[in-house]
Amino acid sequence: MAVSPGAGINAPMTIDVANPVSREDLPERLQVRCESVNFAPGDKLRQKGQHYSTMYLVTSGRVEIDLGKGKDKLEPPVGPAGLAVGEIGFLRGLPATATVTALSDVTALKLDDAVLTRLEVEAPEVAVALLRFLGETAEERTSQNIQIAATSPSPEKEQSIRVLLCRNKDMLTDAQRLRYRVYCEELGRSSPHAHHDRKVLADDLDQFGHSFIAVENERPIGTLRANRPSEGAVGILESLYNMTSSEFHPAKTIVCTKFVILNEKRTSSAGIKLVAAFARFSVQHNVRECYIDCIPSLRPYYMAIGFRTAGEKFLHRENGPSYPLKIDLEKSMARMERILLTQS
Repeated sequence: MAVSPGAGINAPMTIDVANPVSREDLPERLQVRCESVNFAPGDKLRQKGQHYSTMYLVTSGRVEIDLGKGKDKLEPPVGPAGLAVGEIGFLRGLPATATVTALSDVTALKLDDAVLTRLEVEAPEVAVALLRFLGETAEERTSQNIQIAATSPSPEKEQSIRVLLCRNKDMLTDAQRLRYRVYCEELGRSSPHAHHDRKVLADDLDQFGHSFIAVENERPIGTLRANRPSEGAVGILESLYNMTSSEFHPAKTIVCTKFVILNEKRTSSAGIKLVAAFARFSVQHNVRECYIDCIPSLRPYYMAIGFRTAGEKFLHRENGPSYPLKIDLEKSMARMERILLTQS
């Protein structure tokens, strides 16, 4: 499964090799192109296990890194080039491997896909310096984490299924191929969005969707997609899910579609972990209501988690008869988390 950095990395660029950007100059060169954010003591820059599509370059202040290994907490220094926070998840779609907390007033530069793309086009020498700095940082941290893990108690059972947030075209293609395999090959269903020549299932919602993939030994076994109406039009789903009747729509609503698991893995924890990732992603983005549809046989499962009927039953073009459901995260998140954790 490909997990290389964003598609823009390989775009043609002209670099001023005579004037490379030094590590010390990196924060200043990024300052004019990145949003500067502030954190107060106790604020979380990262929560272990959650997915993020941004990263930070801390330029001042003190932070604590908790790897969740008992007493193994680190307070790394902020060097001349800054301190990278969340760079692995940003580039590869992995959930945060540690909780990062501000110990003092912290100032940081916020980087996202738009910033990195802009750097590659407008200031490629800065992009090169940044990616090299992040590569060196990632290597150091990987070695450090291995050393800590070697001295920490091993879990009784290794969690072999991981959930990734798609961070590039190749990862999204993996998700689209998995959809095709389940819908068209395993279930034998037809879809207006199936591209049989490439064996992918793709539609317009992929253009601004946030797709998750569950992988086992680097093999995709499940996927789902989240779309926020505040980021783009969700089309007919807005009416089918009766979203316009909600006081939280569109600013604080989200829809989950293309939720599939390989037949051989439907009794595994893949589905539960994907739903948990979707719910945490929603909370992270200040979403109040989540919408999903399901076939009649799965309705009791979702109702037990806390979902409620959102509108009238309809005929899904790929799934057949389906119920639109919704959940109020503010009222149900604690219960939802408890049920998901007991079943994972």
